[in-house]
Amino acid sequence: MSRNISRRTLLTSSLGLLAAVNAVTPPATGRARAALLGDPRTFPSPELTSYVDELTVPSVVRGDHTMAIGPSSHRFHRALNPAPTWSYGGAEYFGPTIEAHSGEPTQLTFHNTLGRHLFAADVDPTLEGASEESRVRPPVSVHLHGAVTTPDMDGHPEDVFLPGTSRTYQHQNRQQAANLWYHDHSMGITRLNVHAGLAGMYLLRDQFDTGDAANGWNLPSGEFEIPLILADRRFHDDGSLNYRTLTLVPQGRWDGGQIGDRLTVNGKVSPYHHVARGLYRFRVLNASNFRGYNLFFSNRMPFWVIGNDGGLLDEPVLTTSVSVTSGERTDLVVDFSGLRRGDHVELTNDQAVPPAVALASGAEVLRDVVRFIGTGARAHAARPPARLRGGARQPPALPALGAPERTRVVTLTQDLKLRRWPPVGMSLNNLCFSDDPIATPRQGSTELWEIVNTTLDDHPIHLHLVNMRLVNRQAFDLVGYTLTNPRPKMGTPWAPPPDKFLTGRPQAPQPWESGPKDTVSCPPNMVTRFLARFPTADELGFDPDAKFHSAHGMELQGYVWHCHILDHEDDCMMARYRLADVPD
Repeated sequence: MSRNISRRTLLTSSLGLLAAVNAVTPPATGRARAALLGDPRTFPSPELTSYVDELTVPSVVRGDHTMAIGPSSHRFHRALNPAPTWSYGGAEYFGPTIEAHSGEPTQLTFHNTLGRHLFAADVDPTLEGASEESRVRPPVSVHLHGAVTTPDMDGHPEDVFLPGTSRTYQHQNRQQAANLWYHDHSMGITRLNVHAGLAGMYLLRDQFDTGDAANGWNLPSGEFEIPLILADRRFHDDGSLNYRTLTLVPQGRWDGGQIGDRLTVNGKVSPYHHVARGLYRFRVLNASNFRGYNLFFSNRMPFWVIGNDGGLLDEPVLTTSVSVTSGERTDLVVDFSGLRRGDHVELTNDQAVPPAVALASGAEVLRDVVRFIGTGARAHAARPPARLRGGARQPPALPALGAPERTRVVTLTQDLKLRRWPPVGMSLNNLCFSDDPIATPRQGSTELWEIVNTTLDDHPIHLHLVNMRLVNRQAFDLVGYTLTNPRPKMGTPWAPPPDKFLTGRPQAPQPWESGPKDTVSCPPNMVTRFLARFPTADELGFDPDAKFHSAHGMELQGYVWHCHILDHEDDCMMARYRLADVPD
């Protein structure tokens, strides 16, 4: 019964939003009129053929490094002209892969050499942290996603630096090997800065996962270990990036979520890559603003998932598909030994955007990811071992899920009655970033977080500093929950316990979700539960509650947590938290 109500609610909300759009939108011409008449592509990209451009592999830098954050140029497809972009370190798009070693500090210095914002016309100065000045002097902040860092080195969204200035980040790398990534985190314009190109891989190695042939499991390395950065994009006819999705939303206004109509991998639209007959390791990152992906091979061949956000799993998971939401990473080992010279197989996707979003935007499934073409040459032959942790010369097994000291209920809320255009707003606990109270977990405590998703979207929730262990997901009666607990106006905390409205049995995580994670998918009409342990200052080697000052003298304290749909994060779906000696 609740599923039928949920679908009806989705449809009604979406149709209501479209009706509101139609009611206040003047007669349109061209593409806007086409959108009103049902064009599913809104601002469509030019027609582009898949698998005609070769996959580019980012360059690798190691040790202390200095990089410019600046303008660049990149051709996303051979049929497109070179486009203006941004990048780290002089790359064409995105940044180099940074390799570091556990326990060895890395110092990264960034110079902001940007001029006018690449998406100046798309800056929404009504969002917290954004301003008219952001169009001409774009601030930046570099966050190392998934890292254990001191508060002042975390890339806090309010700790920004402007063009003509620099910032040095010290990363102690006090954690096990993991697939991290670095990206912009500037308040109110993160979505635009990342879309312009400010993101890159950060591979942390250790004595076990060394990144070379001496690694403890004989995993593919060197040319057989390849990062795959997935990012959907939309293009103008001249080849430049188009940030807009909804023709009915005026340019310069937040529109709920940028959705591309072409999928890029390492900056190329659905590329191809030549592979030898053997095994490859793919470090996959979903750097899309909004989309999630369900990845599988066109011939449905099995592959192994050996790790996710926070590092290796206890044992490989043999599967034929894996899902990855915005901000998540997955570590795959794929066997191409059966691929003869000239044969090919595609990595494909069949995940659609949520029904309400598809109805409002016309977004379609982006199926083409990468085509792998066999060369016939021999390659790495060893398969992953039966265990990755807990054995001889292996890292320790993942600790058991302990009992929580408290349960923290968090609501994901969506307001369709805001006095702005579009009239949709996203928030956590019905609060915006500067609203109080904030969460203050006690140092050394373990908490069970129950994420109650009352919205139409699947939200990837990301906590800075800590890893999470996913427990389960469970459906709930959204209508009964919201009718029994009317939500107050925005700015008033609202997080009613969902216990009386749960339906069905809890659903266990997918096997590949069993490891340490910093980003967790929270589907609509579900309660998603995860455990998080908040470390002490002694364990960290620094005070996680220490105050610090931004480059502009603002006193800051603590970390943030947020939805990793970057458009939602730039709205109200980001909150502060502190690790205090006395809990809230």
